[in-house]
Amino acid sequence: MSPFYTGAYWFGSLVGRRKTAILSSLVLAIPLTALTFSLFAPDFGHLLFSPICHQNPSRSFQSATALPICSRCLGLYFGFGLAGLFAPTFPLRFSQRFLMAGVFVSLILAGLGLFVSALDENYVRLVLGLAVGSGFAFLVKSILK
Repeated sequence: MSPFYTGAYWFGSLVGRRKTAILSSLVLAIPLTALTFSLFAPDFGHLLFSPICHQNPSRSFQSATALPICSRCLGLYFGFGLAGLFAPTFPLRFSQRFLMAGVFVSLILAGLGLFVSALDENYVRLVLGLAVGSGFAFLVKSILK
């Protein structure tokens, strides 16, 4: 293998990792901002996040007030942000399988939630969001590759 090819491959993987890390950090800032606003300025937080979430209080975690994003959106953003930070370290074949598993788990739990009321809780919605969000992070990783 030529030194030019090795250098180009190294540079390309570094740029791909930085793109994924920057995007993941930006997405991870969304739930952290929502948590901050729920503690210090709940009214402004609800106004700020109203375009991206339905903000149903029964589907949101409660601190002093309801969080400005629902539990599923919280899981989506945390899942995408955290998995996106670690996605560049996994091979592409694993990424595709992880995406399929995340979508499969979310569909199964969402379908069972219609029949089993215990699966219609905020914690289950959080897990669904984490599964789909992390799957999307691996999808973005495979697109940027």
